[in-house]
Amino acid sequence: MGVPPPTSSALTGEAPAVVRPVRLEIRRRVGASWHKAQSTALNTVKTPAVRQILIWWAASRVIVVVSAVAVQASGWPSRGWSPSLSRYPLELLATWDGRWYRTIAHRGYLLIPGHQSDPAFFPLLPILERVVHAAGVSLTIGGIVLANLGFLAGAFIFYALSKELLPERDALRTVIYLTIFPVSYVFSMAYPEGIVLPAMAAAALCAIRGRWLVCAACVFVATLGRPEGVVLVIPIAAILAKKWHRLPLADRAKGLTAALAGPLAILTFMGYLWSATGDAFAWNKAERIWGRSFQLRGLYSAGVELMAMPRHHNYWLLRDAVFVAVYVVLLLVALRARIPWYWVLAGAVTVLLPLWSGSVQSDARFGLLSFAAIWGLAVVGRHRAADWFVRIAGPALLVAAVVTIPLRFP
Repeated sequence: MGVPPPTSSALTGEAPAVVRPVRLEIRRRVGASWHKAQSTALNTVKTPAVRQILIWWAASRVIVVVSAVAVQASGWPSRGWSPSLSRYPLELLATWDGRWYRTIAHRGYLLIPGHQSDPAFFPLLPILERVVHAAGVSLTIGGIVLANLGFLAGAFIFYALSKELLPERDALRTVIYLTIFPVSYVFSMAYPEGIVLPAMAAAALCAIRGRWLVCAACVFVATLGRPEGVVLVIPIAAILAKKWHRLPLADRAKGLTAALAGPLAILTFMGYLWSATGDAFAWNKAERIWGRSFQLRGLYSAGVELMAMPRHHNYWLLRDAVFVAVYVVLLLVALRARIPWYWVLAGAVTVLLPLWSGSVQSDARFGLLSFAAIWGLAVVGRHRAADWFVRIAGPALLVAAVVTIPLRFP
């Protein structure tokens, strides 16, 4: 048989008439799917929960920033400390440990035997500060911006995580309370808590949904920011154990990787310290000089420190001790409200383990990453009077917390 002559469409390069309707149908369906996705995304953004989270996050951060600017502008409590507001804006939010993270970002780690030195601080925030600084942003402003944006992301992810364990109203209340919690000003400082929160919440959410490799990555990142990331091994191992018999072999291996990602991050940090300072245990040695040394007598030492508080006029410790007591009560509330035991245990370890280092100092901010304690507060807020008290007293105490930052020498 002879070859049929080419059609006009073949000569011109146009699609055959039969193909054109198919392509048009594909384009129509793709376009419809795209518009549907856009519509869904817009509807999600417009949900009342998302709006409320945005409002409370923005309002609480305005409270923190305005209070910090007012303190710095007034020079309170003494004009000797106050840097120029025009040259060093928001410097108050970069004090305390923020100076050390900035130093690491500037020149790396340096262990100074017998003196306070920067290997006591984990590397995630300095790494991100250097990345932002490469774009022309100062290390100070970069750290503050990273913390605030991280807190915003963390609020949404923590809300999604809370909905897995609590009713929707409780989940929303959890995030609202976290934004106005008195110690939450730390989420606006050049501190790692603001970026560790979303990493930890995302790790927990991925564990619940069985996305083990993403969970492992989030745990690894969180632990490079704060050692509390290691505590995630408790809930992740418990969730993995519950799902173990239903998981294929490959998912079991991924789940074990997620559970061990925290310790692996610690080992990675130790390896880097060994290459940078020549001492893999530089973190432990630096922590000891900073007054923290984990030992069996650590809890006793923390108690002695509190008893000696009036003699040394270190009343700042009283604030941390009060918050430790509050966290413990909230953890008990969470346990009674049937929050899974492994979350309560992880929260208790986050709050109580630092006491075995011999000091109660900074435990108030450590507790911000105790998810079960914040869930316990949301459960308390089911009572209308308690809910109104938290929503009114929270912002006032948040202002007081920011105003008192200069009372503590960095």
